[in-house]
Amino acid sequence: MSWSRTLPALLVLLAACRTAAPEAPRRDFEVLVEGYQSGEHRPGATLITTQEEWRAFWRRHTSWRIPPAPEPEVDFQVHSVIVVCAGDEPSAGFALETQALERQTGRIVVRASLHAPAADALLPQVVTQPYQILLVGRTSGEVALELDQRPSRR
Repeated sequence: MSWSRTLPALLVLLAACRTAAPEAPRRDFEVLVEGYQSGEHRPGATLITTQEEWRAFWRRHTSWRIPPAPEPEVDFQVHSVIVVCAGDEPSAGFALETQALERQTGRIVVRASLHAPAADALLPQVVTQPYQILLVGRTSGEVALELDQRPSRR
């Protein structure tokens, strides 16, 4: 066998092995619903573990809409819900993004960022309430929110 034929094939094989995409980080939550208008006006994170809690939250959350948005189905035998709210913001353009859930003894810390709109953006001057509703595996305990403010992604 000639090295002139084997060497290029080996180089291609080696390059393919070295350029394999890194594995994406695993997220232990799914964003069920997110948006900018809510009946929840205070920043924080809330754990919901029962259908009754979910219905009560959904009524408050959609109280500003006529008619209210339909309630997403959640199987509380399998899942829990974590509601992450940024609180009232002075205009449109703010975006809430949950990066991670950190499980500590008896508690879950939600790490999230609130991205501000660009300084030169033309935005509706309306109070908004950025939120994310996360679907997680069935869990219990206390939930705490660590929310950092970030400048625009633009």
